[in-house]
Amino acid sequence: MRDEIKLTLPTSWVPNREEFLAALGVSRGGLGEQFFGTVYDALFVASIEVKGEFKKYYSVEYANLAEYLEIRYGKALSEENLEADRVFLVTWLPQVIDDTYEDNKLDTVLECIKKLEEAQNEDQI
Repeated sequence: MRDEIKLTLPTSWVPNREEFLAALGVSRGGLGEQFFGTVYDALFVASIEVKGEFKKYYSVEYANLAEYLEIRYGKALSEENLEADRVFLVTWLPQVIDDTYEDNKLDTVLECIKKLEEAQNEDQI
């Protein structure tokens, strides 16, 4: 049985909880950390880092990552997304970013991750 994938998150940003919370403007030890710490955990800890999984366990069995993603998870990614350093498959979303709820903060979180990735890329230049 396949895990239901709620969100696919390709990124070259190295996940870092402190950077993530700081970029969202969340103070340590507060209610925001409880909400968005759970978001970090859902996106980067409890999720499936499928690129690493593929390299470690399935690169012999499948011709490439794209084939593995499609057969194992029913997901097709663009070439650009496949080139990201990490591809996280998120199987659950905390209510604060679940798009079935109004006023969710998914777009804010995705924009934050995009900015963190851009900042990391600028540092590498």
